[in-house]
Amino acid sequence: MEAKDLMIGDWVYRPDCYSKVKEIRETGIIGRDYLRGIISFKELEPIPLTTEILEKYGFVVNKHIYPYPYYEYINEENKLKVGFAFPQGNRTSYKDPWVYIDSKRVFVEHLPCMFVHELQHAFRLCGITKEIEL
Repeated sequence: MEAKDLMIGDWVYRPDCYSKVKEIRETGIIGRDYLRGIISFKELEPIPLTTEILEKYGFVVNKHIYPYPYYEYINEENKLKVGFAFPQGNRTSYKDPWVYIDSKRVFVEHLPCMFVHELQHAFRLCGITKEIEL
């Protein structure tokens, strides 16, 4: 990973655990625990989005929409609907996981999104304040 890939608050995986970015420096990041000092970018890996992470985040599977796994998060109060798809097979032209966001402020459809930090970025850009906790 590189500095340009990350923002404060992003989740990343380092060799021994998940870490939330607290500070970004030229040589690496400082995570939320501050115990290891600066963690080199070379040590960091993105966290792939999985069904388990989405479910923990409040998404539920919707088996009636697409011919592949599709998860939704709906907040009626804030008029927010987020869909996340895991395309598979030859019944779709999409090959990578993607996110769909429909809110009061923005509509985004089929945005490629493979990692937790990319979903966090999409939410921030759309003004969504829902936090991911791992």
